[in-house]
Amino acid sequence: MQSIGPRLPVGFRELPEGHWQLLFPPQPPNLTLEVLSLAEVRPLLTAFSTLEPRSGPRLRLLEVPGAEHDSQRSAIDWEARVREEFLSRFGPPLLPLPESLASSRLFLALQLSTRYMADGIREAAIALFTSPVFVLSVCLSIVVYFSAWLMPEPLFSKAFAATLTLRLALAAGLVELGQVAMACLRLHQEVEASSTPQELEAASARFGKSMGGTYLRVLVTVATFGLTRFIPQVPEGGIWRLFPPATPQGFVLLEQSASSAQVVANGSLIVSGVAVGSASCPGLVWCATNAFGGSPGSAPRLSTRYGPPHTRKNPRHNAAIEDELAAREAAGHTDLRKNKPQVDERGTRLFEQSPTARPAFRRPDVSSIRPDGIRHNINYVSNSRDLKRELEAFEAMKRADLDAIHELYLLDGTLVRRHVPVGVQFP
Repeated sequence: MQSIGPRLPVGFRELPEGHWQLLFPPQPPNLTLEVLSLAEVRPLLTAFSTLEPRSGPRLRLLEVPGAEHDSQRSAIDWEARVREEFLSRFGPPLLPLPESLASSRLFLALQLSTRYMADGIREAAIALFTSPVFVLSVCLSIVVYFSAWLMPEPLFSKAFAATLTLRLALAAGLVELGQVAMACLRLHQEVEASSTPQELEAASARFGKSMGGTYLRVLVTVATFGLTRFIPQVPEGGIWRLFPPATPQGFVLLEQSASSAQVVANGSLIVSGVAVGSASCPGLVWCATNAFGGSPGSAPRLSTRYGPPHTRKNPRHNAAIEDELAAREAAGHTDLRKNKPQVDERGTRLFEQSPTARPAFRRPDVSSIRPDGIRHNINYVSNSRDLKRELEAFEAMKRADLDAIHELYLLDGTLVRRHVPVGVQFP
């Protein structure tokens, strides 16, 4: 099927202090997006299956609202890691985050909702919502990302959430994105207020009937983007293929990065950290610049909550470290360390095995101790030219402490290498 009529151009207007206002005119319906097939989501299902727990307690759902199960008393390890990942990317939640979402009413309501979805998306939806990891990621999307839409003029100050908002608005429409958020928030409110299975079922039915193909694509994209570090085998293009290339006429996008995004009452989106009509990309309407700063050429503010800047020349690297440490703190990690010499779980300083090796010790970008007592180290690669050096550092850190978890990532969240000790559960 084809869309009804051409997509209209998105207008833009320069504002003070490096901000730009995107104006989204009413768009004709895009029937192409209203159907989502099982084949389109099958690669995502395969990726989500790799995250599901292989052993230990099985997921147990609420038979009736308010029922209590052992799984409610503490989040199982895989859920805690997924929660940590979402918090590091989207920031702290605005809605209450229960101890275990996997045993919550919201989790059950989402699974029930698929029976009320339209024929063109029901098969794909049933397959998706059968995956406990996917449903958990949708729950977190509602509590952590879509909760921002409760504000009269939603503000996304965290670069990851701002960029995602910009990209979804351009792909699906700003009005459509807001309507998905409102449907999710209404489900959350009704589920929290429900006291009988019938009320929970009614909330699920209203949500399911509101989910057209475009809305479900938005939901899948947000849920999947929160886990891209866990499922690198599904590249970003694999997610964005859920939105066929339908760039508005006259609007060509090279990159889509933003340091902040705010939806204003007139239906426009105000973003910072991008430039329009840059001379460095002639013929393009948009060209991303200074993704973590304000106006081009201004010095971005560096977070130093967990220690001095990793380097003032690379604010993205510093931001990745700070975000990861904030997520770990929220997940109950202790001994939070930023760019400090490597230590083991007892705090003992670790050195290279050879006394003549240089450098004599390593400095993980991020280091902490998980609630189960396992040391967890992460390094980031900012530049592909440095990959060989970072791989050597990774191997040196692993040799120094085989009992710790070690990870190496690109700044976009792509996993390069990981070491998990034998017998340790991850995620």
